[in-house]
Amino acid sequence: MDAFSAARDLLEDAVASDRIPGAVAICGRKSEILFQFHCGFAQVYPVARQMQYDTLFDVASLTKVMATLPALLILVERGQISLDTPLSDYFPAFAEVSKRAVRVKHLITHTSGLVAKKPFLWERFEGTDAIIAAALAEPLDTEPGARVAYSDYGYIIAGALVEQVSRRPLAEFLQDTVFGPLQMHDTTFNPTGAKNIAATEVERGVAKLGVVHDKTAAAMGGIAGHAGLFSSARDMARYLGMWVGGPGPLAQNTCEHAVGLQTPGLTGRRGWGWVLRGDSQDISGDLWPDTVASHTGFTGTSTIFDRPSGAWAVLLTNRVHFGRHIDIGSLRRQFHNAVAYALFP
Repeated sequence: MDAFSAARDLLEDAVASDRIPGAVAICGRKSEILFQFHCGFAQVYPVARQMQYDTLFDVASLTKVMATLPALLILVERGQISLDTPLSDYFPAFAEVSKRAVRVKHLITHTSGLVAKKPFLWERFEGTDAIIAAALAEPLDTEPGARVAYSDYGYIIAGALVEQVSRRPLAEFLQDTVFGPLQMHDTTFNPTGAKNIAATEVERGVAKLGVVHDKTAAAMGGIAGHAGLFSSARDMARYLGMWVGGPGPLAQNTCEHAVGLQTPGLTGRRGWGWVLRGDSQDISGDLWPDTVASHTGFTGTSTIFDRPSGAWAVLLTNRVHFGRHIDIGSLRRQFHNAVAYALFP
């Protein structure tokens, strides 16, 4: 019995008991892959299709930390932007009195005061420009910097900010500055031609396949700052390698700042983008060090890493293929406990 057998058994049991259709998992330390495993199905309805190690997943809100966050931090490193700059310097909608205190940093720490998730923009607007304009026009729900409230709006605006400052489309900028340099060849928005994709939610008898699950991102053409990215376990391992000390487009000093607590005294514990130990959305489990950082995606995806030890893990599931009511919070924490047993003997 190897050290990761408990993690393997847990995922196989989750598939057998219909908690999830399938899963791909990969874990390691620094650049070394110590465990990789896949089981179950990439698609069940209307026909069954086996999960593969290189299956592409709609990573949903992992887009925030795998795309928009590094893009914005690269602009910071280039001296093209400061996180302490008022957002009104870029968007006139934030020049009104109630919004003048909002800084760029508030967008990536979910402390801007923007409404959490409702009203849903896709219900009222169509097209990237219209949705960004609506997000910019939305009144603040709370005072900037007063509380942590997870908001897609903030990252929709952050994605627009990257485009404005870089003067390039978000997907193009990311390919040249993040995905290309890290050799993340599977990672893209709007995958075309790829057949090996995990199906997400079934609507009117048809499973979403290679089409972004998030409806606001879909209304924006599949490319948005908060959702829309597709990736594989292999690519995500490369990405996390940068965050635990490996080479990549972001300097290690930047990565270190990003996992530091940026919301002291508030109800949530957030770094730049990342969820930290003790936050209400922390899914790290019980056995990872207190220096752990993580993030989840609504479709059933998650990442976790610890910079001091160099340990990291990726769990990709297509849980929404069985319906968005399926809750895998406990499965995520159990999985992280099981891999922590192997990673931290």
